[in-house]
Amino acid sequence: MKRFASLEDVAARLGRPVLPDEQPRVEALLEDVSVLITEYCTGSWDRTNPPASFKVVACYEVIRWLSVTPGVLMERTGELEIQFQAGASVLGLSEAAKVALRRYRRSLSSIPLTREVPRCPDTPSP
Repeated sequence: MKRFASLEDVAARLGRPVLPDEQPRVEALLEDVSVLITEYCTGSWDRTNPPASFKVVACYEVIRWLSVTPGVLMERTGELEIQFQAGASVLGLSEAAKVALRRYRRSLSSIPLTREVPRCPDTPSP
C-alpha cells in the first residue's frame, strides 16, 4: 500500500526531527493512517496520484496519535485529572480528518424510480 506521507513530512509539521526511537512507531502509524484514509475515501480519486489533502490529514493524524499517552483515556490540565483505561485507543480518523476527506467519500443518494406515463387520448380526465 502506498503511504500518503513520509517520515520527513511528519517531522516538518512537528517542527523537529523524528527521534530515532520514535521512527518505527511513526512509520507504523503512517501505514495505519494510509489504510484508514483509503478505506474512508470510497469515492473516485486517482489512486496513482492521491490528492494533496491526504498527506496533510495523514501527517496531522499521526501527530495527534503521537501526542496521546497509551492507556490514558482523558487528561485535564486545570485541577490536574488523568483517567486511565487498559484499552484506551485513539487510532481512528478524527472528526476534523473526516470533514477534510468528505469530498472523496462516495455519498448515498436516491433517485426517483417513477416515470410519467402518458394518458391514452380516449381516456376521460378525472
